Amino acid sequence: MAISRSPKNIKSLRLLAGVSLSTLLVFALTSCGAPSGDARPSDSSLVTGINLLVSSFDANHPKLVTWKPSAVKAQLAQKLPVGIDTDAGWFLKWPSPKDGELAQVIVPWTLLGQYPNAPLPYFNRPKGGNLVPQATSGDLVKTITEAEMMGDQYFAAVVDIRSSAVDPQWIIFTTVPYLPVTDIAYGFATVKNKQWSVVDFGTALVGCGLVPPKVESEFGYTCPSAP
Repeated sequence: MAISRSPKNIKSLRLLAGVSLSTLLVFALTSCGAPSGDARPSDSSLVTGINLLVSSFDANHPKLVTWKPSAVKAQLAQKLPVGIDTDAGWFLKWPSPKDGELAQVIVPWTLLGQYPNAPLPYFNRPKGGNLVPQATSGDLVKTITEAEMMGDQYFAAVVDIRSSAVDPQWIIFTTVPYLPVTDIAYGFATVKNKQWSVVDFGTALVGCGLVPPKVESEFGYTCPSAP
């Protein structure tokens, strides 16, 4: 029987996918126990996380899918690369992926039930400003996810959120996609009407003409001079 693709039914299916993802995660963590934060996750935990990521992405962003389910299934049946811990999640990269396979993937810490004590930064850029307190970063991540990732928390990790030391009303953030569907990006946000708001987001020349030059410079970026 064909399923109606009306907006109401699509929304229901996406909600069901989100519920299933959370339910499976809770079951996996409570039945197997979480490893210590600095330990490499087991292959079974990583495979479970990758499968959840892929199924969620297939349901929410079908037009962006670049892999073949059968190829990924066969790929995950083999021994996984060792990988490394990063602030975005556990990073795996295959040296010679076959057609339809994943070239790389970052498994979110939330799906692994652990977090390392000193993860490596996935993306290095000049540091400036100050790391935003966790109490504030939660609101920022929610705002960024809604504004730039279609509300999907499993689209990309939001990392290295920093407030400007010269103008604390401005923050910079980096997004790292969990699956190989887009590039690393960065953006600026500030307070508007007593709420955080993303001002600009992209991969280059972000914030030019919108963000104070002194803030851009503080974080290692410059903009072209006006003609």
